[in-house]
Amino acid sequence: MNSNNSPVEISAITEKKTRKLLTLLTEIALPPFRLLFFYLAAPPLLIAIVLFYAVENTAITKSNWSLTHSDIERAKNILSNTGIKNQQTIQLSEKDLNIALSYLLNYYIHSTSQITIEEQLLRFKISLLLPENPFGNYLNFSFNLTKQAGYPVINTLKIGSIEIANEFAGLIVENIIKYTPLKEFYILAAQHIKSLQIQPKGLTISYITSDDLSLKTALRLNNKNYQSVVLYQQKITSIIARHNPKWRLSLTELLQPLFNLAYQRSNDITAIAENRAVLIAVSTYVNKREIQAFIPFDISPTTNRQYSASLYRRTDMAKHFMASAALAATGAGALAHFLGQEKELMDAKQGSGFSFVDLAGDRAGLRFGKTAVASAAQARLLQQRMAGIKDYTAFMPEVRDLPENMSKAIFKQRFNSVYSTKYQAMLRKIDHRIAKLPIYQP
Repeated sequence: MNSNNSPVEISAITEKKTRKLLTLLTEIALPPFRLLFFYLAAPPLLIAIVLFYAVENTAITKSNWSLTHSDIERAKNILSNTGIKNQQTIQLSEKDLNIALSYLLNYYIHSTSQITIEEQLLRFKISLLLPENPFGNYLNFSFNLTKQAGYPVINTLKIGSIEIANEFAGLIVENIIKYTPLKEFYILAAQHIKSLQIQPKGLTISYITSDDLSLKTALRLNNKNYQSVVLYQQKITSIIARHNPKWRLSLTELLQPLFNLAYQRSNDITAIAENRAVLIAVSTYVNKREIQAFIPFDISPTTNRQYSASLYRRTDMAKHFMASAALAATGAGALAHFLGQEKELMDAKQGSGFSFVDLAGDRAGLRFGKTAVASAAQARLLQQRMAGIKDYTAFMPEVRDLPENMSKAIFKQRFNSVYSTKYQAMLRKIDHRIAKLPIYQP
């Protein structure tokens, strides 16, 4: 299908193909003695039907340049640097993207391709030249890559004259790549993406580095900060000593008095450091076993008793919230996001199941930790607000109605992948609830 064809011509081509296909199906299906043959031939027949509509005689795009020697060297440099662990950020122009894609595709199969950058999206058009066959010369497909909630999302996928629903677009492209020689490069380039920025002049990709994934690097406790952490841990010890064992320990019982103390101890210069110390101290109590493995010395508070802190009567949610808050406050937000999502995916495979409730705890904790250290004024405001809260609904929204306990199969059936439109919509729903809480307002 030529991209210059009018809608009328495109409709006529599609109608002609449909009539030919119906004639073919009628000839196969009408005679009764061919019914058994029809069922036996169904799988290859379905493939034939797909190819009938997907393969076309004309390429939808033609490269308007040929790769020069310098272009090839630039493409090799781009592809060799993409995904390297110590490579923090790479910036690519529209020409860079086209050179790299053209070089990569033509290394495996003769093709033409084009990437255009529009407002907040990349538009891909690719035509693969096929071996001689009865269906057509080219496999054409096009799609858009946009960003939703920080993730790259594929939509508006079209294969030949077949339009794919957005819910399945990303999944189909990912699975196509998995069965091609591009698999290894895709895994290397995509698995550690921290952020993606689409700008009018090009694309900026930031990767999670080894420092992002190092809790020891993130905490950076010097003597002064360590003394503040110890002070707040002593406050935790006194709170635990007074706690009535007949009642659950709410996370509010720890955060409210500690932020009240931080407000009394702080000024505009020290507020951020004090908030960071509060979150580290509380997390070392709430996540004692989990966090200790990452720290070279024991900084857990010493208490005669250990009560599990909870949010909405759930200890797992409190653990998620505090771990993410402490990591975000120490500049390791990428680690918190990465670990939170990875844990839920692992739970879907072999644990209690994927839980958007726990993931909401992660995201609320991230928002809380970032707010606590956003600026001196914001740090002081959060201290004042937390000192006056009544319960945890001030900083953690209602999330118990969200899907949880999903096995890998159920998660895939309902949400396909973490890049799907449905998954991203669920994240936006969670973030909207968090953002509505008064404590996060400017």
